[in-house]
Amino acid sequence: MPPYSEKNDLDKDETQDEVGELSSPSQAGGTEREGEKLEQEGAEEGHDSYKRYFTADERHSGARKAVQRMLKILKPFILSVRKQILKFGEDWIFLFLLGMFMATISFSLDVITSKFQRANLWVYDTLENYRYLQYFSWVLYHVILTMVSAGVAKYISPQAAGSGIPELKVTLRGVVLDEFFTFRTFIAKLIGVICTLAAGSTIFLGKVGPFVHMATILATLLGKVMVKFAGTKENKGRKYEMLIAGAAVGVACCFVAPVGGVLFSVETTATHFAVRNYWRGFFAATCAALMFRVLAVVNNEHETVAVLFTTNWKVEFPFDLPEFLSFAILGVICGCLCCVYLFCHRNLTIFMTNHKKISRFMANNKILFAGLVALVLASVTFPHGVGQYIGSRLSMKEHLETFFDNRTWGSDEQMLENNTRQPPAPTYNANWLQWTHMRLSSLEMLTFFIILKFFMLLLATTMVVPAGYFLPVFVYGAGLGRLYGEIMAKIFPEGIISEGIHIKITPSGYALAGAAAYSGAVTHTISTAVLVFELTGQMSHILPVLIAVLVANVISQRSQPSFFDGIVIVKKLPYLPKLTVGKSGAHDIYAEDFMVTDLKYLAKDLTYKDIRNLLKNTELKQFPLVDSTESKVLLGSIKRKNLARLLGEQLSPERRLRYILEQSRQPTGLYSGQEDGEEVFDTMTTWEVENWEYAQLQEVLKLDECVIDPAPFRLVEKETLYECYDLFNLLGLRIAYVTSTGRLVGVVALKELKAAVESCVKGTSTRGSSSKEEDLSQNITLIHNEGSEGTRLHGSEWSNPDQLLPPASDFLTCLRTKHGVGEECSLWPSSS
Repeated sequence: MPPYSEKNDLDKDETQDEVGELSSPSQAGGTEREGEKLEQEGAEEGHDSYKRYFTADERHSGARKAVQRMLKILKPFILSVRKQILKFGEDWIFLFLLGMFMATISFSLDVITSKFQRANLWVYDTLENYRYLQYFSWVLYHVILTMVSAGVAKYISPQAAGSGIPELKVTLRGVVLDEFFTFRTFIAKLIGVICTLAAGSTIFLGKVGPFVHMATILATLLGKVMVKFAGTKENKGRKYEMLIAGAAVGVACCFVAPVGGVLFSVETTATHFAVRNYWRGFFAATCAALMFRVLAVVNNEHETVAVLFTTNWKVEFPFDLPEFLSFAILGVICGCLCCVYLFCHRNLTIFMTNHKKISRFMANNKILFAGLVALVLASVTFPHGVGQYIGSRLSMKEHLETFFDNRTWGSDEQMLENNTRQPPAPTYNANWLQWTHMRLSSLEMLTFFIILKFFMLLLATTMVVPAGYFLPVFVYGAGLGRLYGEIMAKIFPEGIISEGIHIKITPSGYALAGAAAYSGAVTHTISTAVLVFELTGQMSHILPVLIAVLVANVISQRSQPSFFDGIVIVKKLPYLPKLTVGKSGAHDIYAEDFMVTDLKYLAKDLTYKDIRNLLKNTELKQFPLVDSTESKVLLGSIKRKNLARLLGEQLSPERRLRYILEQSRQPTGLYSGQEDGEEVFDTMTTWEVENWEYAQLQEVLKLDECVIDPAPFRLVEKETLYECYDLFNLLGLRIAYVTSTGRLVGVVALKELKAAVESCVKGTSTRGSSSKEEDLSQNITLIHNEGSEGTRLHGSEWSNPDQLLPPASDFLTCLRTKHGVGEECSLWPSSS
């Protein structure tokens, strides 16, 4: 019975009326005629709908046939085009598309963020007579953008948070991170970076790291498409090459610097680089840089293809020989300040991670924390407050333009009448005027900028938002170099006199060197020197910039890990630290000095009970397989999951049912009445099951049913630390077994190698082999036989087969056979 409703009542009334009408004799004939008429109309209407249905179906069928005929006609053409592309090389098409797409995204992002920043300044200037509303609009703008960026990283893709370069370093080493190269992460990273960059120099974060991450994601997605297009299979080598090219494109489309982009990406992401991948990186980076500059011309930002920061320095005498010392001093300052920054950043991050209350608050309130940090930074940079002394109205790009300006602010500002209201009135034609003030000189403002931005950058890096950290330190280094150059110009107002010629100090040249030196020291890279040359088009300061970069790197690399390595350390990602440059101690440390000798291994004669105990008492993911416990000759390795599967099959209910079935078929068996094809029920008692499992565990391990790696990577005892380090990095190893003449003597995992490298870097490593060699040298005794023509070898009987053979080099030194007689050598064990 249908539920009650007004519609049901109306239907009931209509039905009763129809029945009443039909029961009336005067209207019966008319009703019959109307019924026939309605029947005929209904039939015609049904016929029309039937006709329309099949006509539409025939129409769609005809369209499908037309498309199929078109595809059939175009199929030879498509196949020929595909054949030509494959013949030409699909890698070229892939790299070209990668460069074009990333350059377009980078340029569009710059335009969008510039519009956001101009809109923020327009609203701010419109509220000129309402100071509180100005503060409210300034703070609200930055807080909302930062919270949106943090929300994107929290709800859309947590892998989008941060720079992405530390995780990429780990990925290139062979470690797989979940959802790191997905389209979802790409979208989250893009939205987050737009919001972060739109906040401008207030939040003081960049885009290099996120663009490297996004470029590698796009390279991965395009690589999958090209693999399907070419009809091949994916492999690790090809994916590695795509990621390398993507990293180069990510840097190149940020700075429009193809050469520096390739070199910087190699230095920051890879410990080893194959030369065959150079052309991929350079081709993709060149396509990206060219597309970016062409888009700038199309958008009327430049009249022609030009460098990103145009300079007009004098190149006849840009500097003199005494200035080399000045640039070296600048490198020392950048290196020392960089060490302080890296130390503070790493320890601040470790403190926030290890502190229970702070870490719990950060885990549950990432968006709120980002909003609080943005509130503090926006309040500090309020243009009518402290921000008027640090150029807070300028964007990151405009900061670099002012620092690379050819004027000498200390002398030019004296000729300038600064009658504008505080802070300086907005002017987009001469941004350097933002560094002039009625109360402070440009030197004092730059000093204030250096001090404040140091702590602001430390605070900004604690937020969990998609952002880059290279551009802020690059701008900071440029400001530091500009301050140093202005001080030099103040000390030498007439310039440096060389051979009677006055060569004036160029503060912008020091800004160039400071940007390269400080950013290079933070990231432990040298290619930042090439980046600044491509950014400005100035090649006159090659030597002084390189001197500053090298000096700063020497100080930084000797004192602190790089910024990206520090993040790897804090996040505890599986990555090997760098070996100290310039030390030869790693060549004197061998695998036998840091290998693990307390081995947990499998032998062919072990039982399932031994396997169960091994799995129960250890947490190793892989076990070496030897032929026997006596000889320990390495045969291969077995993964823990394969052993667990093998043990599970040995004690599985199916195996127990098969045992019951076999027992039931015996005449004297305990179980009877079951024939082939009938169901078998497990009727064993608990005591019987325990006895059966005990019998199963006593059986010898059946390796034929287990997956075995027959060739695990092996090291020898005398493999140096440098060789082990290179092998682990090149092959992406997690574990390697140490053998001596085929006999398993130890194992080296990533943990042991990392500890050995760290102890070598700190200078606390001790060689165990040095004392061994001294003992061996004392044991070698040469007994001279007077009157004999040669020497003879004693004690050559092998009493203990488990004892290791002496090293081949030491054995050959003592074994000098001549006419069947040799010198006595105590390296061999005596027969006693």
